[in-house]
Amino acid sequence: MRKVLLLVLLVLFPAGVALAAVPEIVGGVRDGAAIGLQLESSVARNLTLRGAIEFNSGRQPVVACLGGKIPLASLGRMPLGLALGLVGYFGNNSDVGFSLSFVLNRFFDLQPMFLELGVDVAGRGRLLAQIGYKVF
Repeated sequence: MRKVLLLVLLVLFPAGVALAAVPEIVGGVRDGAAIGLQLESSVARNLTLRGAIEFNSGRQPVVACLGGKIPLASLGRMPLGLALGLVGYFGNNSDVGFSLSFVLNRFFDLQPMFLELGVDVAGRGRLLAQIGYKVF
């Protein structure tokens, strides 16, 4: 019964969030050159859910992450947010861990552009530097 309930929650909750999600194209450095697609959906006034899948040139070519973002402050006209979540690196062997990053929205004063800097701890620490563009 627990497995059925968990399966229903894992299907219904992301499906409802995905209807209001904003797709984003991201690229940068994440254990190698990376490019991927990210979905972001606001679920409360101060909470945004994020999920992404990226492909990179490292030893583990697929990166998947799921987490949330909370606003911290504004640096001039750029809102700063803190993103926390789970991250998985998949390939010949898999590593799962957590991710911590800072997200600057309105990067270069462009509304749909953002910069993300942080660290992934999955098996070992990996630096994360990405720039993204929100596709409205």
